[in-house]
Parts: sequence; C-alpha cells; structure tokens
Amino acid sequence: MPFAIAGSLVNSAPIIREYQISETCYMGQLVMGPRVGGLGGNIQIADAATEASENDQPIMGIVLGVVDESRSYSSTYYGDGSTYTTTQATIAATGTPRVQVALTIPWVTLIKGPIYNAAYGTALTEQVVTTANSGGVTITAANNAITDIADDFAVAYCRKGANRGHYRVVTTSTSTTVNTVTVPFPYGIAAGDVFVIASCVPGIGGLDIPATANCIDGNNDMNAYYDVYYHDINLEESGKEYAVFTLLPQGTGLQAS
Repeated sequence: MPFAIAGSLVNSAPIIREYQISETCYMGQLVMGPRVGGLGGNIQIADAATEASENDQPIMGIVLGVVDESRSYSSTYYGDGSTYTTTQATIAATGTPRVQVALTIPWVTLIKGPIYNAAYGTALTEQVVTTANSGGVTITAANNAITDIADDFAVAYCRKGANRGHYRVVTTSTSTTVNTVTVPFPYGIAAGDVFVIASCVPGIGGLDIPATANCIDGNNDMNAYYDVYYHDINLEESGKEYAVFTLLPQGTGLQAS
C-alpha cells in the first residue's frame, strides 16, 4: 500500500484536516501547500517537480480519505482519489473536491512507505554476485541497475549468502557493475550471493519520492531529497520492501546534495 501513518513517537492521535485540492489527489499520497498559481485549492501533490519555489515547501501530510462524491479507485495509485474540477455542474453534483489529510509532524509522526524502483509497484533489482570478494567490501553484479547514489545515502542488504540479514552503507556506486562498502560485511562475498540496494539508510538520511508521491524511490541519485530519520528499513522480501521514518524539521522542505 502507499504511504500510511504508522503511529506517533509521543503516542498522540493523528491530526486530521480537510482541504480543497489543487489537483487530483489519491489516498496514500504525500501532499504539500499549493504552489501552482490560479488553481484555487489548499494542497497539491508533494512532487516538487516544476516551480523553483516548490523546493522550499513543506510536506503537510498524507491523504487519508476522499470527502466529496467524485471518488474513484485508481489501480495506478492503489487508492481512491478526489478528482480536481472547476466545472460548476460537476461540483454541484458531487461536491467541492476535497480530501482528509493526516498532518505529518516532524520528529513525531511515524510514516510507513513502500520502497520501489522509481515507480510504484516496481521492485528493486536484486544484485546477484558474479565475482567473489573475500574482504566483504565489493558487490559485483552483472545485473546492476543501481543509480550512482551520493553522500552515503544507500544501504546494501544481503538476502542470500553467509552475510544474510546484514546491512552496510554503500560508499561508492559509480560503475555499472560494482557497489562498494567501507565497513566490511562479516564474511566474504561469494559468487551467487544475492544483495539488494536502496537509497535510504538507518538514522538520518534522505527521502526521494516519484511524481506520484505514494512511495519511496529506492533507486535515486539523491541529488535532491527531504531530510528524514529512518527508524526501520526492511529489504528482506522482493516487492515488499518498506521503511518507517519521521520527517526532520528541515526535512519538510526539499534539500540538495
């Protein structure tokens, strides 16, 4: 499922508000204040894709539900959506397009999100090792499809092999076949071992999302991101990878590496 509230670090109930939309919004999307002029709503999708001023806009929250009667399920977004319209007859028939939003409070609201490869539903590419490395620091895989991830903002997780269950921060991923860690895995890496790499790290890291704003982009170069604190990262099962995080105060605005 897309983004969801996973609890609170201070055991507080979610703060839920209703907002008129500036574009069609779906349940599970991250949303921010409007920065496309002339649309007349209170929120838009947190994609930070066009105007430069979007880079400074906070993530306000997560869409929880649709208030008006325009709701329709989308198999692309995996949730009900409220359809943005300026047609008077449509508004009279189905109501003003608006949604319920759970506000995301920095350092407080726990957010759970699926980790995918650039697009919702596309699993991260498994790295099947082709060249052994006795020192446990080099992951060489012919099927490497990993973006060059900057600033030590990625982790490698071993799914198969002597190092199964261990995570390490990736410090170099500049070639098409090799990812390197500085802190070695406890055992040598053998041909046939399986790893997966995602652009999120335990503790303070970066959050990148695709234009759909309903998942974590786990294969991103992290040249722009939201500052977050990752409480849990789970890369155990293909297609079911996820992370739990809180926004940092400065993380409510997009950062550049």
